[in-house]
Amino acid sequence: MTRYLIRQFTISLIKLFVFLTFMFFFIQIVMPGDFVDQFAMGCDAACREEMRVQLGLDLPLWNRYFHWLGQVVRLDFGESMFGEPILDIFKRVIPPTLLVFVIGTVLAFMIGLWLGKVTSWRERGIGSRLITLGGLVLFTSFPPWLTYLVTYLVTKGGVFQVVGGRGGLRGPNFTGLDRLLWQKVELSPSEVIITMMICVVISALFLFLLKFIYERLTKSKVPTLMFVFLIGLWAVSGWQMWGIDDLAFDIMTIAYIPMVTYILLAFGEFMLIMQASMRDVKNSEYVQIARAKGLPESTVRDQHAARNALLPVLSRLVISLPYLITGVVIIESSVGWPGLGTNLWNALYWQNMPVVMNTLLIVGIISLGARLIIDVIAAYLDPRIRYQDFQTNHT
Repeated sequence: MTRYLIRQFTISLIKLFVFLTFMFFFIQIVMPGDFVDQFAMGCDAACREEMRVQLGLDLPLWNRYFHWLGQVVRLDFGESMFGEPILDIFKRVIPPTLLVFVIGTVLAFMIGLWLGKVTSWRERGIGSRLITLGGLVLFTSFPPWLTYLVTYLVTKGGVFQVVGGRGGLRGPNFTGLDRLLWQKVELSPSEVIITMMICVVISALFLFLLKFIYERLTKSKVPTLMFVFLIGLWAVSGWQMWGIDDLAFDIMTIAYIPMVTYILLAFGEFMLIMQASMRDVKNSEYVQIARAKGLPESTVRDQHAARNALLPVLSRLVISLPYLITGVVIIESSVGWPGLGTNLWNALYWQNMPVVMNTLLIVGIISLGARLIIDVIAAYLDPRIRYQDFQTNHT
């Protein structure tokens, strides 16, 4: 499995390098003008030329590319055109994106698995058809339109009510937070989000270990819904221990709009693939043997059919990760959620190329890291990957 993961990591790095190289030249060639044309419209020609020299925009394109590439190799993000360190920008915008992306992807994946499993196992009725149609419509929706629809239902339609009547996610910052609450603390919303995510990850890992030990000792399964509920309960307890529970809940009162939008956009693909995979294994021999043993239908579905149908869904998740991150970026820019998406569109508007390229680099790194995690899970669940790696090491 080690060689398999190294090979996947190397291939991903090559793809990331090719993508960034293409995007660097494509953006520079396609977009008219430069940062000086956008920002110094009131200056004369001599002043503009002096600014170009100071910012390095007078250098040939290939020279700027290798200069940027050298900074990447040295892990030096440099400064934006406005003089702000890019690392400080990322410390502010990456945590909001991870909050929506990580929690949203996990929930969308689990919802898609459950709906796909249930609707494909039952006879095709009106309920299953409607759920399938709904998932297909949401999956193929235009992200800005879906974002507008969710925001309308939350803020104006009366279906849901924003806590305290606060909406206003159109600003570049965390608009909608309780100012009186945040004036009492020195932490920024991004720092609070980092602590929130740490609590969630620690809770998930610890409970997964307990779940593994419990199932090995008792030979019984912990219901998935209960497991997710316990993770959420432990995470909230962690927020209380850190003393950030009020701040965390205040952030969630505005974060759930982009999160719900992302879940609605993403779960349909997993549901459709799970349906197709379940239909392939539904009449398999091992499923029929499990039924012949007199096992309950839910046990046959969950522990025999669904476990074998899970691998194609995981494989699709690996392929879809870059597109899912792109969906998060578009949703963020649509609602003004202050993450990588909003930061990227603002940088594109001002032609702030150091921020644009380094943001694309971070998006690629997030996608690369997520894919490696999924590859580890797939290798753990699929013995064929470990067997192929064993054969490779002994030939």
